[in-house]
Amino acid sequence: MDFTIEFTSGGNHGHQLKDALGGLTIGRLFDLNYVHTPYEYLDFFGIGYNYQVVKKEERQAKYKQIKRVSGPLWCGIDDYDEMYDYFKEKLLNVEENTLIILDNALRIHPFQTIPWHQEGRLKYDVCSAIQQELSANFIALHSIELNTPKTPIEVVVHINRGMDYDREIYPQHFTSPYAVRFMFPMEYYENIMVHIEKVYGIGNVNFKIYTEELNSEDITEHFNNRANTKVLLGTNREKKNYDLVHSIYKAFVEADILVCSNSSFSVMCSYFRKGRKTIYHPHLQLRYLEEPFYIGTDDEGAFDIQLLEEALTVY
Repeated sequence: MDFTIEFTSGGNHGHQLKDALGGLTIGRLFDLNYVHTPYEYLDFFGIGYNYQVVKKEERQAKYKQIKRVSGPLWCGIDDYDEMYDYFKEKLLNVEENTLIILDNALRIHPFQTIPWHQEGRLKYDVCSAIQQELSANFIALHSIELNTPKTPIEVVVHINRGMDYDREIYPQHFTSPYAVRFMFPMEYYENIMVHIEKVYGIGNVNFKIYTEELNSEDITEHFNNRANTKVLLGTNREKKNYDLVHSIYKAFVEADILVCSNSSFSVMCSYFRKGRKTIYHPHLQLRYLEEPFYIGTDDEGAFDIQLLEEALTVY
């Protein structure tokens, strides 16, 4: 049975990548065959790379029926039985030659399948397979060469700011590190950087910090004079500078080590870095990732440096 994804819930690149990967995960869980609906906004990320393309205007001629299954299901579902019960009537009792369309942020996040695989509920490791596919496709699509770790080691840090950094409008962004878009203080990122320098030595690591210009004052004040550290201010997201967005995401993928914030934009990049060092804070929409390649921090930015001491690998 074929399925496709339509992006109708809005949001920027990170948000819509969650919709894409959430839909791909649902398809994998129910053995559906993905066909790609052209969508220029996400072409750079290779979501439809090497898949059959079926345009919207071609659907009626190709399929006997079209069935739309809609969200939102922003946070997915953590419990396997609950997930299966939610989708079985929607996806399993479908006539032959039907195209299933998943839309409006209908998601099961790839990471949510990890414990299900560990419990023996799945035929294979769905999350790992998605990471493998996305990583390989992105590298091939953009002719990226990942040979050996750079000298000095290149660490890319993403600090989420922009218009989300507003305590009055978004108090939830400042309440709990488990929350999506939580705004960590500078001490959190400083602690991560110090831990990395403990492993490789001061002077053997270059840090590049990416953030939006809006509400970046505390970032520049803290890090502008830090040795071996460069703060790169991007234009604010509402300006929709897609070339800049793409170049930053490519830098995330190419880095020897990526440090994510609780932001969809950098969190989603963890799925494009199969088997490569990525440091993140386990939270509502990213957990359980495989050590030692993915390293979770505590709320203060501390983590097990032994996981980082294992050799850096390339894809």
